[in-house]
Amino acid sequence: MRDATTRAERLPELLKFILPILNFYSRWFHRSHWEGAALISDGLADKLPSGGLIVASNHVSGLDPVLLQVYCHRPIRWMMEREMMIPLLNRFWRRLTIIPVEKSRGSAALREACRHLVSGGVIGIFPEGKIARPPERIQLFHPGLAMIARRTKTPVAVFLLDGIAPCGNPFWSLFRRSRARVRLMAVVPPPVAGEESAWTLKLRSQMGAALGAKVDAEDGRCGEQVASG
Repeated sequence: MRDATTRAERLPELLKFILPILNFYSRWFHRSHWEGAALISDGLADKLPSGGLIVASNHVSGLDPVLLQVYCHRPIRWMMEREMMIPLLNRFWRRLTIIPVEKSRGSAALREACRHLVSGGVIGIFPEGKIARPPERIQLFHPGLAMIARRTKTPVAVFLLDGIAPCGNPFWSLFRRSRARVRLMAVVPPPVAGEESAWTLKLRSQMGAALGAKVDAEDGRCGEQVASG
């Protein structure tokens, strides 16, 4: 298991080369900064554990995975919808070991994510599945987050992102200056069987409260704004 964990934690060669550049870019161009845990309760941790881990956050822009990788300090293997993967960059996606998610082959992506977690690696998921539009809201989560966490008994590090100006195209945010803020809300234990829906709802509500954002109702309508603090 130790050898497997070492392999899972090994930075892809491309990421090893560009990570210092991304660090400088995010801190200078986007004036990004880190803040400590905003919501720590019920004995939850405020630091990233070793071993298998899921990184999840609200989704506000195409800049999000860059910021999370810069501040996570562990190599993240991202799950990404195939339709968002520009074919011209296929070699880039492969070098970063992205896990493509396709509607017709979703189970294959889930199996690959589970294998990586069991080997001690980190998987990155945006549970909303798409960038929030309009901004400042928490959309419904896809069931994949709770499913993967339960099956692999993996904790979830919940991050909060804000301070990034909304853009029409998700990649435009990479070129528009911002004051990005990254926070670790909490590291939460995985759900137990049969409680995935309640676990997901609690997670969404906590994220909304910490961000002062609106939380979509289960019927998809935009819910009431949740006050922070």
